[in-house]
Amino acid sequence: MTSLTVNSVVGAGVFALPAGLAISSGRWSIAVIFAAFAVVALLALSLAEVASRFDVTGGPQYYAHVTFGPLTGFTVGWLFVVSRFASYAVIAFVMLDYAAALWPMFAGRWPKAVAITLFTAVLTAINVRGVTHGARVGNLLTIAKLVPLTLIALAGLWFAGWNDIPATEPQQPDGLTDGLALALFACFGFEVAAIVTGEMRDPKRDIAISILAGLGISCLLYLLLMFASFGVLPDTTASPLPLVDVARAFVGPVGSTLMAAAAVVSCAGGLALAILVSPRNMFALGESGDLPRVFAAVHPAWRTPHVAIIVHGLVAWLLTITGTFEYLLKIFVISRILAYGSTSAALIVLRRREGPAPVPTKGGVAIAIGSLICCAAIVLTTDWLAVRDVAIALAVGFVIRALVRWRAARSKVPPGG
Repeated sequence: MTSLTVNSVVGAGVFALPAGLAISSGRWSIAVIFAAFAVVALLALSLAEVASRFDVTGGPQYYAHVTFGPLTGFTVGWLFVVSRFASYAVIAFVMLDYAAALWPMFAGRWPKAVAITLFTAVLTAINVRGVTHGARVGNLLTIAKLVPLTLIALAGLWFAGWNDIPATEPQQPDGLTDGLALALFACFGFEVAAIVTGEMRDPKRDIAISILAGLGISCLLYLLLMFASFGVLPDTTASPLPLVDVARAFVGPVGSTLMAAAAVVSCAGGLALAILVSPRNMFALGESGDLPRVFAAVHPAWRTPHVAIIVHGLVAWLLTITGTFEYLLKIFVISRILAYGSTSAALIVLRRREGPAPVPTKGGVAIAIGSLICCAAIVLTTDWLAVRDVAIALAVGFVIRALVRWRAARSKVPPGG
């Protein structure tokens, strides 16, 4: 479970982090990434305690449903749907940038559009054919990710030094908040262990360890990679693909090729995992009567939620083709931070209602309150265009849910029945 957490957290964000932070946050880059670590630690500690109360699959969406009722559970589930649409596009952007380092033909806008169209279509078709095929592709694409990253991170120990931090000032007016959004994107995903709690042998004992240990390993890896980039490269801001340039400095052209290939493989694995997991969230909402029943349809031959998979592939593809990295990154962070915040709120309510958790977090209420303050601060300091669009997406979800339940009531069919 610790390995699963690391694999979920360490993805496309690690390849975008060094240059993105150096450009946006400058001399404050390390401070920004520590701020992201602090926020994520508060959220993870809240999640660890709440998750220890349950031994069923579901994660934050289930906790919100049990604590606050079906509408809040749907809200959190819908926020995860929105965030996963956005994260697919963000990962695709990073993958295509690194692909261009291997094959310059992908540097242009239209070749990138054609490539992601074909890739998404293939992933969608594979997953419609069966979960086993999708899982195998995801495993094959992610298995080689950590080896080159760990080697460079270890090398970063030799080059770590505060004097190597970029000397530039943060971009105005939003350099620090943009850098924090990127760092949070890189650190999110730690909830995966909680989502599969029902399949763990002893979740009440293991869930907190797996979440916190996995997150700690991931954050340490990020920090060492940052130091390696800052220590090896004369100007990280001038390198669009700093980890490739660091690998070139260590090994030569072969190293840069291997690192670019590792980045493409890692991002492709992230996209394969996304299109395997995310449609199941939509399927669950369709099965519970929160989305139209068509989303709960199962293919008669392959027994997969084919409608949910196809819709997810289409929406994710459309966002990738029409959106921008910076905008969709903010959509992802806002949606996900609100979903995580619901678990912090649940900790406070559950302690008051049911008493201590099986694995209580010391100072849990204070940690949960701190988490909620951080969540509010991040939302309030993020681009209001992105905040508005997340609110619109939520409103659309509420309207769809209301119409589905209204139609079910008129036809006297129980929601989800």
